[in-house]
Amino acid sequence: MTSNNDNEKNLEELLLQTEVLLSKTVDIWQEEQRQKEGVKNRVSGGYYMMSRAAEKDLRALYRANSNASLIFSVMRENMQIGTNAITISNIALSKILKVSKRTVIRATKYLQDHQYVQVIKVGTTNTYIVNEQVAFAGSVGQGKAVFSTTVVAHEHEQGEG
Repeated sequence: MTSNNDNEKNLEELLLQTEVLLSKTVDIWQEEQRQKEGVKNRVSGGYYMMSRAAEKDLRALYRANSNASLIFSVMRENMQIGTNAITISNIALSKILKVSKRTVIRATKYLQDHQYVQVIKVGTTNTYIVNEQVAFAGSVGQGKAVFSTTVVAHEHEQGEG
């Protein structure tokens, strides 16, 4: 009888240890999933790619319109992987670069006219899609119309409260 009780206690202890191990394994797996979700839309290391020809075009852009070049730099810095998109207001761009809103409007128009970006109106702000022939964060030739975006909201755009 004692032998059966000892075996039962051993089995119960093994079961408890197995349940604890399983619980720890599930916790580790869930944490790994949370970490993967957190970096899903980011390029590893924060990189994006450009062709050598595009690099030459950027120098020409800087010479032709330095404000457009600076704004394009902010767009590339913040564009989302897989979409090359960024939603940002003219006010936010003007505050980030310390230029007037009118300067931002002229510069973004220049970028659109010279096919550096495509502009999609979103209410009273714009979503800019960076031309993937210039720079991209994701796969070349995606050709998608449906996208998510990184939204940049500057503190000066927020109400008090």
